[in-house]
Amino acid sequence: MQIPVVDIFAGPGGLGEGLSAFLPRPMARQPPFRIAISAEMETNAAKTLRLRAFFRQFTPGHAPASYYEYVAGRAVQPWTIATKSEWLAAGEEARQLKLGVPEDDEILSARINSIAKLDQPWVLIGGPPCQAYSLVGRARNRGIAGYRPEDDERYVLYKHYLKLVNRFRPAVFVMENVKGLLSAKVNGTYVFPEIAEGLERPGGRNGPRYRLIPLVMPKAGLDAAHLDPRSYVLRAETLGVPQARHRVILLGISEEIYSGPGMFLKPDEHRVTVSDVIGRLPRRRSGVTDQQIGNWSEFADGVLSRAAHATKDLEVAVKLEKLAGGFGKRDPGTGGPWTPGPVEPDSVPEHLRSWLIDPRLDGILNHEVRDHMTSDFERYAFVSAFGQVHGRSPRGAKEFPRSLYPQHKNWKSGKFIDRFKVQLADHPSSTVTSHLCKDGHYFIHPDPSQLRSLSVREAARLQTFPDNYFFEGTRGAQFKQVGNAVPPWMARQIAGVVYSYLKP
Repeated sequence: MQIPVVDIFAGPGGLGEGLSAFLPRPMARQPPFRIAISAEMETNAAKTLRLRAFFRQFTPGHAPASYYEYVAGRAVQPWTIATKSEWLAAGEEARQLKLGVPEDDEILSARINSIAKLDQPWVLIGGPPCQAYSLVGRARNRGIAGYRPEDDERYVLYKHYLKLVNRFRPAVFVMENVKGLLSAKVNGTYVFPEIAEGLERPGGRNGPRYRLIPLVMPKAGLDAAHLDPRSYVLRAETLGVPQARHRVILLGISEEIYSGPGMFLKPDEHRVTVSDVIGRLPRRRSGVTDQQIGNWSEFADGVLSRAAHATKDLEVAVKLEKLAGGFGKRDPGTGGPWTPGPVEPDSVPEHLRSWLIDPRLDGILNHEVRDHMTSDFERYAFVSAFGQVHGRSPRGAKEFPRSLYPQHKNWKSGKFIDRFKVQLADHPSSTVTSHLCKDGHYFIHPDPSQLRSLSVREAARLQTFPDNYFFEGTRGAQFKQVGNAVPPWMARQIAGVVYSYLKP
């Protein structure tokens, strides 16, 4: 019998995808975990969840052709009369619910109650929205007149999590949040100790008891975890994810089933790089927002040439001039929700190849890029060429050509030295964030000739979402979903630790 999983604050489903796909043995007949219900309040993410829930109704490799027709834009719905029952089942699994709304709480509680009544263990997972705890979010909040953290409801969203743990007593829970949670304060007091204590004793003196276990064995031993909250930080780049993403993962094991440590994750020194996973994706180009262009190659040559003349860095200038002189006549195209053509898997590391690539796809999903104004094209050309030459991004006004300074009042203040940041081809990316929905300045493509920020699919690959994972909504909504998610490949490894405490 499969172990039920309840996924709250689910986003597009990264954490749930990892648990759903985990197999304890390569030839196991079925995954040990199944999503009983996933709850997400945002409309587009909820649609993505339902579509993926439909995909998972079928054994791997046997999703219906109608699914592939839908994600390719050749069908108006992913199901047919023959698969309507699976579509309805997916609707029961993936629900658009907002915790704290009485009617929605009632629906969620009824579903969890039906699971908790069963004579078997179950798992609660989820990451309460983290903007209030993130370093960027806290800096932004400090600039709001009269802002008080204690009045921000986002600081207490985790209490919905606590209530469910106390009331329904899952055998195991997994709560994810940003690293900034460890340093966040309310009224001068760190919030992490309160959250940790609440999760260990969610009902106070008379409630259930849980043991918080780090996913990686601390160097000082298991007993030292409580003395150093950093023990609960998981570094995605050490687990085969092509992204330097550091997140607090709190794994709670009920004292009723805890009989000693289960397995621990073993970080690896090898790093998967940006080029490993996006280097062979089809080339794309951005649209131009502030002028009409007739010939893309001529426009691109002009951008590269002007960027070369702007910089005093001779090596960067030479690289840009060479690109401008031989850019080529082929227009890479602006792309769209569906980019036809086969995927070249050669550069993808072995452990991610079958995970990411679906041979049934005859194109690339969500490989859309945003439009840019001409001045940003020139900045992107300079920054990506600088990255190839120096192995890092230029640091703000000190290293940017004066003619390429953006029209920002605080550009010279030193507060935004990474305002324009290239993702280096031979390193893991920086943390993929939901800020991608606003602009791509922090996520410039490493290839100077493409003159753009990352596409939705490239961001999704850095997050290790399978290529057949389709994100619903506008491009901005897709970027937001991808940036808010837990990398599924990392979640799959977390599932192995959870299973070590629950396996028969």
